[in-house]
Amino acid sequence: MNDGGIWAEFTIRASATAFVVIFIAWMAVRVGPAMGGILVGLPIVLAPGFYFLLRDYNAEFVSQAAAGALFSLSATQVFLAAYVATSRKGALVAILCSVLAWAVVAIPLSLLSHDPLLGGLLFLLMTYAMHFLGRRLLSPAATKMAGINWNLLFARGVAAGLLVGVVTLLAGTLGSSFAGLLMAFPVGFSVVALSLHLDHGAVAAAQTMQAGIGGVPSLAVFTLALSLALHMMPPDAAFLAALLLSCLATALFTVLARRKQRRPAPAR
Repeated sequence: MNDGGIWAEFTIRASATAFVVIFIAWMAVRVGPAMGGILVGLPIVLAPGFYFLLRDYNAEFVSQAAAGALFSLSATQVFLAAYVATSRKGALVAILCSVLAWAVVAIPLSLLSHDPLLGGLLFLLMTYAMHFLGRRLLSPAATKMAGINWNLLFARGVAAGLLVGVVTLLAGTLGSSFAGLLMAFPVGFSVVALSLHLDHGAVAAAQTMQAGIGGVPSLAVFTLALSLALHMMPPDAAFLAALLLSCLATALFTVLARRKQRRPAPAR
């Protein structure tokens, strides 16, 4: 591929991802923290990233990358709990602490053999632990969403697009495991957390990130299904099946979140 083709492909990948991230972040503001956290769990970065990987690499490479991403999602749960724990320190401190916490967990996990079933089990254990920890740290205060700062949201969406563009184009150099690790970096959550924190305050951001712990299982469903399905069906069919299962998981979590919202508070 010539230089013009490479830059055109990079632009398409980055632009498509940025659009999806901006749309989901906007929806998170529209529907509130609890529902927003579930929606942010949609594969808004992973799906475009793995779609492009499937265009460039064989099924075995992408299956290994998806398994690596599944292991990395355990670190994403740590990222979210760390944001909840440090949100009152300010947006910049919270995001830096969360990224550091993610790296401390994700980098060692990237060195392991990435069996997808083992990754799924580890994810379940980490999700339970971080959900419990986040609930103990979360402020119960109610929050009301204000307007949307489109300039900041657009800039952060572009940053997410750049990440996917770079990782997918350099995946061959990075290797499948490290490509999967970076692909699952919680850039979507980072974008939404910063947007909500700067525009709506620490409580709104923390509540959305806590709800996000319950949304990340949709991403785990996507990566686990993709890693396994690529050994059983053609790449495009495997991708669509994984995406469908992930969206169904998000729909289920959305229904459960709505029922929880409608449940009357216990009398004191």
